[in-house]
Amino acid sequence: MAIHDTEKITVAVSLASSMALSRRNEFLTPEHLLAAFLKDDDIRAAVSACGVVEDMESILNQYIDQLEQMPDGNFELNASSQLQELIAIAENAARGSGFPILKTHHVMYAYFQLEDSHARYALEQGLEVSVPAFLNELVKIESEEGVDEGLPAEIKWTRFFRECPAEEIVGRENETREALRILCRKRKNNILIVGGRGVGKTAFVHGLAKTFQEGDVPARLKDFTIKELMPNMVLSGAQYRGDLEGRIEDIVKGLAEDGKTIMYVDELRSLGGYSKTDDGMKDIIGLLTPYLKDSSVKLIIGATNEDVKRLQANDSTALDLFRKIELEEPSEEETGKILEKTITSFSEHYDISYEDGTAAYAVSMSRRYILDRCLPDKAIDLLDEAGAYAMTAKEGKVTKKIIDKALADICKTDVQASDEDVKDDLYHMEERLKGRIYGQDEAIRTITETILMSKAGLMDAGKTIGSFLFVGPTGVGKTELSKVLAQQLHVPLHRFDMSEYSEKHSVAKLIGSPAGYVGYDDGGILTETIRKNPYCVLLLDEIEKAHEDIYNLLLQVMDYAVISDNKGRKVDFRNVVLIMTSNAGARYAHTASVGYERKVSAGSAMAKEVKKVFAPEFLNRLSSVVVFNDMDEKMAGMILDDKIAKLQERLEGRKVKLVIEPEAYRKLLGEGFSPEYGAREIERVLNSRLTPMLMREILFGDHKEGFTAVITATEDGYDIRPE
Repeated sequence: MAIHDTEKITVAVSLASSMALSRRNEFLTPEHLLAAFLKDDDIRAAVSACGVVEDMESILNQYIDQLEQMPDGNFELNASSQLQELIAIAENAARGSGFPILKTHHVMYAYFQLEDSHARYALEQGLEVSVPAFLNELVKIESEEGVDEGLPAEIKWTRFFRECPAEEIVGRENETREALRILCRKRKNNILIVGGRGVGKTAFVHGLAKTFQEGDVPARLKDFTIKELMPNMVLSGAQYRGDLEGRIEDIVKGLAEDGKTIMYVDELRSLGGYSKTDDGMKDIIGLLTPYLKDSSVKLIIGATNEDVKRLQANDSTALDLFRKIELEEPSEEETGKILEKTITSFSEHYDISYEDGTAAYAVSMSRRYILDRCLPDKAIDLLDEAGAYAMTAKEGKVTKKIIDKALADICKTDVQASDEDVKDDLYHMEERLKGRIYGQDEAIRTITETILMSKAGLMDAGKTIGSFLFVGPTGVGKTELSKVLAQQLHVPLHRFDMSEYSEKHSVAKLIGSPAGYVGYDDGGILTETIRKNPYCVLLLDEIEKAHEDIYNLLLQVMDYAVISDNKGRKVDFRNVVLIMTSNAGARYAHTASVGYERKVSAGSAMAKEVKKVFAPEFLNRLSSVVVFNDMDEKMAGMILDDKIAKLQERLEGRKVKLVIEPEAYRKLLGEGFSPEYGAREIERVLNSRLTPMLMREILFGDHKEGFTAVITATEDGYDIRPE
């Protein structure tokens, strides 16, 4: 195939020759040609968008100035061997991608293939983006100028895979063999690559293209290449469906005549076919289908499961001519290998080092906290963000702590600290819980042991971390323990008031409305919450007030740690601590000790009543029914001390010191201690008795600075004496 130059290349060669002749250089070099290219306004704009033109020109001028000059007299200008090599590489690149015209980006691509070239060095020093990004910028400018006019359709609206990101291609040997088998078939030799966001669909096709380049393919596929169709360019300027049909026909005809090209589309959604309201104007997939039936074209499409479902919902036969290849998320080990290669490029880019073990750490942390994408993309993104964070913070090395900070910025949430901190938190979890929740040592011990056994891998891996039913009178700390537990585990607490789900139809809101009902597209409240935060404490408050249908959902959660939402998507509960609270039997609790059974606690009585309220199959799947002790005077005193300490913390901002005399303390405890109402009665007494007096004294008392507020008991209540 003959290769013709564009006007820009012709002008650049002429200008470079004039430059060499004026300097009396014997040979025309790649450096002369690159300096001439940089004089073109369009090319200069493209280079400026990707780097610093002045830096390139400075390096080129220094090199050209030191070239040997011919003595006075006539001489013949010859092309240097390196310039001849440059043009040969550029022409091969154009020929390999099916271009009959040598374009600027082909020449620029060739520069990066030269060895020991000052022109290549100048480009690399001046560019601030990757080489593919720079070449694509040139392609955009050439497209805008209409350089593609007159080219065959299969060339104008496709592009050749020039470079393979080898650092992202690890494994996938089985999928590659399957793809080659499908492409060798006589019928249905088209591939649909299905996988989640970031799982590596595009990287897989790059790897497949590399396999073709290396020739490690069956004889039937020898000399085949992969080109990417650009649907946005195909649609651009097509005002009528007939225009689009003509373009598709031209593309397919050109590819069929070539016979050695496989067409690739990066996103299924870009081919349209999702709606019948646009008269099929954007339905490229529908226009391609007839050509796929006679196998005149081989097509590879990348898609997510959601895209496939949407298309098949509109046209169930749209993808019948494709064989599906499912790309599963790579394992942590495979992702670690990918990241070990990627770290080198990041380290060179940011000019900083990465601490040993950061690759594996980035994999585990991204898998835990970044939930809207798959490995390896989210782990690579985390390493990239950590490198940028370290560079802007002027850190010399990326450490695990920097990865935590970068991850916190990405997720907009608190991130659990390093493994050592985690172990320390787990080791001291029981004593820290006891320091916040008073008088419930047995309940705390039960919860702590269950969670630690799960963390140690001694529990069934297919179940939640723990499923607990908290039983006890109101105000003894059931909800408060859930809050404190979430803080100790460094996970969010998600609370659902189950009194809102007392009606049968309201339970559907948890997993989403059925198809055809309002709210179907919104998803379920519970399922969406866990999908976004799979590491959490889930609190279902006052579970006995919910409709009985809720128990059918909870049976699945406790048994298999998985439920399906209204769209059939699985939601994983394996990293959830499920806590349900219940006041069932509260009305009988304090009559349980009437008669001879005077040592029966209200919590124990309620635990017996719970067996009557909840079904055996529900109770049997719980990790534990945790019975909370009744409020006694000792527990009330500890809670009162805690509430007073918190009040003192708030007063410190006003420079007020609180002193409660013993008689006033005993009176507060006497009024606040109530087995029926628990700790809430203590807080109510403080808010109604002490807080109003302190408020008036702070706002209206004659105090220029802080003071000491002494609380004393009186016959009518309490008095405040400022000192």
